[in-house]
Amino acid sequence: MEGGALRVMFLSPYFRPYLGGIERAIERLSHQLLESPSVEAVGVLTTKYSFPPAPHPEWPDRERTPEGISIYRVAGFPAKPPPFYSVPLVWLSPGKMRRFLDEFDPDVIHFVGDGWFWGHLWAYLWRRRRARFIFTPSYHTLPTSRTWLKHINRFLCRRMDRVVTLTRQEAEQVARDYGAKQERLEIVGWGASVLGEGQTTTARETCNSRTVDILCVGRLSHHKGQAWLLDVYQQALPQFRHASRLVLVGQDEDSEANLRIQVKRFGLEDQVIFTGELGDEDLGHWYAEADIFALFSRYEAFGLVYFEAMLCGLPVLTHEVGANRELLTSGSVVVPRFDQHRAVEELVRLVNDEDYRQGLGQEGKEYAKSEFTWEAVADKYISLYQGNGSEVF
Repeated sequence: MEGGALRVMFLSPYFRPYLGGIERAIERLSHQLLESPSVEAVGVLTTKYSFPPAPHPEWPDRERTPEGISIYRVAGFPAKPPPFYSVPLVWLSPGKMRRFLDEFDPDVIHFVGDGWFWGHLWAYLWRRRRARFIFTPSYHTLPTSRTWLKHINRFLCRRMDRVVTLTRQEAEQVARDYGAKQERLEIVGWGASVLGEGQTTTARETCNSRTVDILCVGRLSHHKGQAWLLDVYQQALPQFRHASRLVLVGQDEDSEANLRIQVKRFGLEDQVIFTGELGDEDLGHWYAEADIFALFSRYEAFGLVYFEAMLCGLPVLTHEVGANRELLTSGSVVVPRFDQHRAVEELVRLVNDEDYRQGLGQEGKEYAKSEFTWEAVADKYISLYQGNGSEVF
């Protein structure tokens, strides 16, 4: 590795064509790494499952994206994962994983997320003397039923060359709960991309020019809080001085069915839009044309979508969970956790006060551009891949 270009392999149980938050972060970071003369190749070792867990045996074992990312996919057994911990508990061939690792021959292996312990274990066993290991765990509080995963994370954190957290709060949690050594800890957040720059869409052409679109991006689920947001929207609606729409971007058939029942109960069929899961281009259209971004997840380790929205000039409305208070210091309204009264109050102000809304959006845009770029993130990771770094405490 010394003196030569790096061959970096990411490990994640899910990847393209499924692209959730972590997976999009891997893709964006990979694209930026490939721009550097310090990086020779980037690969992703993953499974033939999408999320929520669904098998896709038809996906090829190997694929190369137009941007140059090499993807290696391992099939699991049984095809339908056990219901109590999705894909990681299915059997994945260690021999096939080893063949993929030998074929790509990485000198850096980067675990992103803590949800694929079989993949982590086999990669570590096969390559521990031939690669530098980086672990970005994306910390979250584990329920009692998953205490065993905490022990696995402790095992990994104590054997990695570097453990990278997204925020200072997360660094403290990983040191406390996973026993990560302070001298091996680093803080590197994610970057964000302007998905909607220069784009237009016909989505609003049939609407009055004063219609205010409130955008929410995230997998439809209890965790992402769309049902709670619908309650807030329904309560705020009578106080709006402008026509409005709530746009829910994301997919999950069961959750969408329940949300549609809620929408019908509120009589909001004409004001709530379900887009399903979108690719970057279509998502960029909505970012470009929306007026407000709102998301009330139960927890966010980083919240990449907040910064994508900010880069498009959208003010952010959310609440104090995870690292939101630490990260969203400009261009955002962060209300107390699940404080419905304050959320309604702030949404009404954002819809009704155009100057306030646009001013806050501009503040957020400048903040995101100055603090959260993939170029800066890639530079920090290349330094870590090369064996550099500094203590965070």
